[in-house]
Amino acid sequence: MGKMKLRNDFEMLRDHCIIIRRDFNTYNDLFFSGFDDLLTKAASTFFNDIAEIMQRDWVLQVCKLMDSAITKRDGKVLENISIKLINSQLVNEGLMSKEISSISDSILAYGKNIIPARHKRLAHFDREHQICGIVLGATTEKELEDFLENIQKYCDAVGRAVGLGPLDFAGSSCSGDVHDLLKVLRNYYSHIKC
Repeated sequence: MGKMKLRNDFEMLRDHCIIIRRDFNTYNDLFFSGFDDLLTKAASTFFNDIAEIMQRDWVLQVCKLMDSAITKRDGKVLENISIKLINSQLVNEGLMSKEISSISDSILAYGKNIIPARHKRLAHFDREHQICGIVLGATTEKELEDFLENIQKYCDAVGRAVGLGPLDFAGSSCSGDVHDLLKVLRNYYSHIKC
């Protein structure tokens, strides 16, 4: 039961990491690939709203990876699908390695930078931080790149440890994605005079 539960829990965590990476890719493809004028012509307020919504959701989804292994609520112990839960199961099954431990430490260190944004701005409407305008959750581009690389490395290392193998999820293009939206907008605005 232990190894099967670990595999199942890990698959849920890896699926969540895939969503995090997909959302990051979509955000970057939409807002940082040179289509600013096109988005402004099409619906500037809408795309500003979408950017804000995507940023907030990304912080929330990333912070889920950093949650404790368990939460106690109303006398019940609830497990959180998180790095800490997977790591505790790896230890219990004798599958924890120095590589996995080191990578997860880096992921959790990144989380320490952004968790205050979830706690003070997103999950709760902390008055002091709203009034003072304190920047919460800021990271460098390098820290962000390292985080994305580390969730891939973590998932690959744990995947190998539990017998599932690695799974590259750095790319996420598919039919009906942001590239198709941009193609439609580009085509539309190339045929009309603005």
